[in-house]
Amino acid sequence: RSGAKPLNEAKLILVGRGFVGKTSLVNALMTGKFNQGEDPTEGIKISDWPCPLNPTEKVTLHIWDFGGQEMMHATHQFFLTARTLYLLVLERRRDGCDEEADYWFRLIRTFGGMDAPVVIVLNKQKLAPFDVNRGAWLEKYAGNIKAFVETDCADPKSISRLKETIQEQLSAVESLKTRFPTQWFAIKEKLAHMSADFLSFADYRALCRTNGLEDPENQDSLSGFLHDLGIALNYKNDPRLRFAYVLKPEWVTRGIYALLHAFVPAKGIFTSPEATQVLGRQGYSVEAVEFLLGLMERFELSFPLPGPRQQILIPQLLDDQQPPAAAGFQPKVCLNFSYRYAIVPEGLLPRFIVRTHHLSEPATRWKSGVILHHPTSACRALVRADAADKQVRIHVDGPADARRDLLAVIRYNFEVIHADYGCQPKDLVYAPGVPEEPIPLAKLDALRSAGENTYPVVLPDDEVIKPAIADLMRAVDTQRPQMKLFLSYSHLDEKFIQELRKELKLMERNGLIHPWSDHALTVGELWEARILQELSEADIIVCQLSRDFLASDFCVLKELETAIQRKQRGEAELFAYVLEACGWKEVPNLAKFQILPTPLPDRKSARAQYWRTVAEELQRTITKLRESPRPDRPTFPRAPR
Repeated sequence: RSGAKPLNEAKLILVGRGFVGKTSLVNALMTGKFNQGEDPTEGIKISDWPCPLNPTEKVTLHIWDFGGQEMMHATHQFFLTARTLYLLVLERRRDGCDEEADYWFRLIRTFGGMDAPVVIVLNKQKLAPFDVNRGAWLEKYAGNIKAFVETDCADPKSISRLKETIQEQLSAVESLKTRFPTQWFAIKEKLAHMSADFLSFADYRALCRTNGLEDPENQDSLSGFLHDLGIALNYKNDPRLRFAYVLKPEWVTRGIYALLHAFVPAKGIFTSPEATQVLGRQGYSVEAVEFLLGLMERFELSFPLPGPRQQILIPQLLDDQQPPAAAGFQPKVCLNFSYRYAIVPEGLLPRFIVRTHHLSEPATRWKSGVILHHPTSACRALVRADAADKQVRIHVDGPADARRDLLAVIRYNFEVIHADYGCQPKDLVYAPGVPEEPIPLAKLDALRSAGENTYPVVLPDDEVIKPAIADLMRAVDTQRPQMKLFLSYSHLDEKFIQELRKELKLMERNGLIHPWSDHALTVGELWEARILQELSEADIIVCQLSRDFLASDFCVLKELETAIQRKQRGEAELFAYVLEACGWKEVPNLAKFQILPTPLPDRKSARAQYWRTVAEELQRTITKLRESPRPDRPTFPRAPR
């Protein structure tokens, strides 16, 4: 009705290891030329190619050429999207390409979708002819592989065959068939050519309204299309960046990869002024650099180091050498646990280091491992990834009765990362004193269900021991109560609730709490029903009291009233703190509950202590509840909702 027409734009992503010829293929496709001395891509190179779909029609293909350096692979996940055609570029390898294909298909399926179309490009055929087991691959990656193409950039005929294959596959790309209303095209063009490098999602909605797109659901649909096409990035489905900003792709990718390259010699340690110096040469303002550093922290690529220098660490750039302290662990006397993967995901340990950095010291971190210390006991853990053996091994020593607590924190954080990566490794346990013999936890569970009581283990000297299955499973049983927190606040005070969430982050990463606020609502969801459901399931209802909170009928009559009633029935705890002077004492029954009555100080220097006090009091409430858990309370480790 509004003059809709086909979009005729699509996204093409090239992935593969370094030096397989991805950049040369892009140039050969777009220009017909081959430069044998082509420099490798550092980061991501984005190009627009007017690709002929047929004799009368062209489409604009947004080509993303991903650099193959291993330190870049951990960041690829943020740019792999749906509605995309993928080229997996391979060259002859002495040990074959099966394992490499597994690695890339896992990434593509996780972030691009289980049915993401993939063309396998067998490149450099003149230099080193090769093939792969096509039948087995088609069986294993059913629904993904659309074609195999043998290429060599010095052979124009092979490039023509690749171009024809791309054209054939483009006709099946969903985004090409989608009909965009005229007003969507106008918004797309303004975002593609906006002078700002990023804008808030609120400003994006305002831009939509200015151009006649009033419906928030349609605004969100458009932002999803633009993200998948690589025109304007928005991570609306990522809880770390949910509906925060609309970003220019080149600006994000160029900045992140510039920092990754610049601080390799420093092993990933740098300061904000040093980052400003590096990015300033590329036109980034001081404010833009701070925004980008915050983005990297939210992506769990980096974290701030404690100390007066205010340094930042990117664990992906840490030294490869493990510290001498790792040799101090004796697996035979440790509590041992392992994960076995099809392929250890690139960036797995660096991201784990980010999530658990509050439990480690600078001298005990390296690229593929870390030593953690429990905050309240003498327990410590050695966590190492072994890519060749496709495992992550965990050894916990210290007081026997406290080891499981540290293992619980470790397993919870790995479960979160596994959920994001879409991988399900096997859980392996070990009999006491026998760290060489892994036992699948699922196997023990099945044997126990079948009525078996012991599991025979053959020792290196051929002696056989039969530990009790119940004891083996109990040693690694890290299921512990997880408190559900409902955060009740006025939207006008949103920036303050975010300050509290910062203070709660460590407890959240340790798997002790699961905070919920209306930020978790999705488009089209019945918001009131979901809020009331979360209120009814919460263990602790946290109310941020202010004039705007008390002026909101929903905050007071629905959320606060429900909290008071559930507290009176003994079903949940009510925890409230006063943000500013307001009439909270006039709310019936509220004054007799736990209230922190001191308002937020005006002095900025005193505010950090205010939030620390609120968090400490809330932690006492959480500790009290954990000592008398509800039988229906969720336990962890588990992937978060």
